[in-house]
Amino acid sequence: MAVHEIRETLQTTASSDNGLMIVQKRINLQHGKRHTFNHFDFFDDNISGATNTSNDMKMQVYVTPYPIVLSDQIFHSSATSGGLGPLAGDNEVLFKAVRLSWSTGNARWYNQEFPNNFLGATDTFTWYTPHLYFTVIWEQGTGPVSREFAMSIYAAVDSVDVGDVEYGIGMLREYNQHQMRLLTSNGRQVTPAEIEGGFPMWQIGGIRPELMADTSQTGFASGWYLGLGDDAETMYSRPSLRAAALASSKMVGHTDAFGFDSAIFGAAPDWFRSIVKDFPGFFVGPVRSNFPPVVKNNNGNTEMV
Repeated sequence: MAVHEIRETLQTTASSDNGLMIVQKRINLQHGKRHTFNHFDFFDDNISGATNTSNDMKMQVYVTPYPIVLSDQIFHSSATSGGLGPLAGDNEVLFKAVRLSWSTGNARWYNQEFPNNFLGATDTFTWYTPHLYFTVIWEQGTGPVSREFAMSIYAAVDSVDVGDVEYGIGMLREYNQHQMRLLTSNGRQVTPAEIEGGFPMWQIGGIRPELMADTSQTGFASGWYLGLGDDAETMYSRPSLRAAALASSKMVGHTDAFGFDSAIFGAAPDWFRSIVKDFPGFFVGPVRSNFPPVVKNNNGNTEMV
């Protein structure tokens, strides 16, 4: 294990005719290692956008193993098509910061980082690619724009030697992940009714009712399934007991009680099935009195005879 510190700056003046600029710097690392951010911090030396009084501005800052490719999705009601980079939750993103400012009306300033300061002070993300890209994406309207950037990053990186297989698979995985998709849509709009339908117990208080056997009856419930009374139990035919067990397994609505309320058998709770299954021949049909012989080969496998 070798923990080393990375202190890098990005300082330049960039200009664009369409209001969208991408400024990037590559940071080389050691080959054949698995890298982990132990600590990470970002500092905007020029306080970009804070004094931007003539136009609204939007800025995204990334640290990734590969260069950033913008998608076709807009960034915060952007005027420029294709201004959104990968989301912070994507595997390709090791760090992301967002800066927004509004100059018209009530001036506003928005700032957010991922991971935040608390998480950035602990072990976070791991990667294998032997380089990093420090990228700034600036968007300011649709006309010409010129801006000076001055930013710094600090990282304590834990680099560990790994085998060729792990290193190669890790490199391929990250390379494929960074083939940026043009559009992302991984959620769908739902209504409260759909959510309640997916969890039907919510509609009836969270507890599904269950049929109860009537002990006052002298039929199936008290005579055989419950086994109540000291007298000899009433004799029932096998088809009758099997019919009651099948009635207890009948499918019912999600708000109805477990089991089945039959006009012939009365209430047939679902636990009738568990009682009948203990008696061979009631629930699954006749059982052979003599099972066929079992012949096994020398290796222990059973042979069909």
